[in-house]
Amino acid sequence: MGPLEYTARLEELPLRRSDGVAQGTVSAFSYVVDGTATRPVLFLTNGGPGVSSVYLHLSGIGPWRARIPRDPVTDGAPPYGIEASPSTILDVADLVFLDAPGTGFGSFAEEADASAFRSVEGDADAIAIAISEWVNRHRRWDSPKFFLGESYGTQRAAFLATTAHGADTAPLDGIALLGQAVNIQETLDRPGNVVGALANLPYKAATAWFQGVGSREHSTVDDAIDAALHFARTDLALAMLQGDEISASALSETAARLSGMIGIPTQELIDSRLWISKQDFRARLLRGRTLGVTDSRYQSRAGDRSWGEGEIDPSDVALSPRYASGLAQLLAEAFPDSPDRPYRIVDPEAGRNWTWEDEGSARFIAMGRPSPFHTYPYPARLSQWMTQMPRSRLFIGTGVYDSLTTVGAADHLLRHWDLPRERTEAHRYEAGHMMYSDADVSARLNADLRAFLQR
Repeated sequence: MGPLEYTARLEELPLRRSDGVAQGTVSAFSYVVDGTATRPVLFLTNGGPGVSSVYLHLSGIGPWRARIPRDPVTDGAPPYGIEASPSTILDVADLVFLDAPGTGFGSFAEEADASAFRSVEGDADAIAIAISEWVNRHRRWDSPKFFLGESYGTQRAAFLATTAHGADTAPLDGIALLGQAVNIQETLDRPGNVVGALANLPYKAATAWFQGVGSREHSTVDDAIDAALHFARTDLALAMLQGDEISASALSETAARLSGMIGIPTQELIDSRLWISKQDFRARLLRGRTLGVTDSRYQSRAGDRSWGEGEIDPSDVALSPRYASGLAQLLAEAFPDSPDRPYRIVDPEAGRNWTWEDEGSARFIAMGRPSPFHTYPYPARLSQWMTQMPRSRLFIGTGVYDSLTTVGAADHLLRHWDLPRERTEAHRYEAGHMMYSDADVSARLNADLRAFLQR
């Protein structure tokens, strides 16, 4: 693929009340290949909530990627920088990276109520309005429109596709979910949630395989994952659902099999009756070491709690500085006229003050805030969108070493929410939450996204 001629813009898209009063802005970095008004447009956001799109912006999906060492033992030290992405999908779609109010250069008006945007529905409405504004401003009404969300951005995608603003002003032809968190309430790793324990087993098997302490009878990590999925759906599920009524012999046999798969000693699994959280798994798999939260290929010395030391996420230490410094370089070199205020990579207030209830949960009996009687049927929004939009298509991509949004949770979403299989595709990538941080995986991801956009 030869060099692409494109126009790069940084814009602020206004958000207004129905009476025209300004409420804030969504900032947008766009890369547009000139010459046609009918090219597909892909809108992209990261997650959080309250995280800017810097990671996707420098993922290599667009024309730039953060320069990251291929070996996942890096400690995050320089050199930093950005480089041209050889596999960018800009050849098949124009790209618009969006930052919600309070993130990036997105802002709140002085008198605006920020809480109106810090909710699953208010946030989706803001993104829908911003997409509509961008489409109208650039006269892209006839372009196929796609949305890619990562992490919390996958929940944003489900709401964007089904809120009134989204359905009326920003109808989508396709959605791509990277590190899907749409069914996180079902698959959350909390005590007593057998579904969560089963859904997270493939992540543990994949990580143990990579670290060389479990599932080593398999020649590939995909084989290790498939074996874990089968075990989780069959014998492990039967054993865990018995609780304290499981026989000693059955517990011992199941624990031995689980130990061989995930690398945790058999006796420890017997003592915990087969339970081990993802957090404990990352702390106990390698003695004296702790594994990365977003990418468990990374590891570092564990904190010494006897001295009051805490834990530092080795994957965050290795990766985040590269995106922050890469963005600074990009702004200085490609967007020298950017606003004279800091680009906010994270808005910590958003995560602390987010409202998670939606109309679906309000239909059920609820008392107090938050109520244990609330349900969070976010996946139902995806199934609704795909059922009511017969040409809609869904892409799911998961990093197999990601402990946050696991490969088993993605499998659970596909199996239990009646998403039309003929219009849904799922991919595994041998990397973490930000799977594109690995250069080889980035090229595979981009090839898959390119094919998805062209179907």
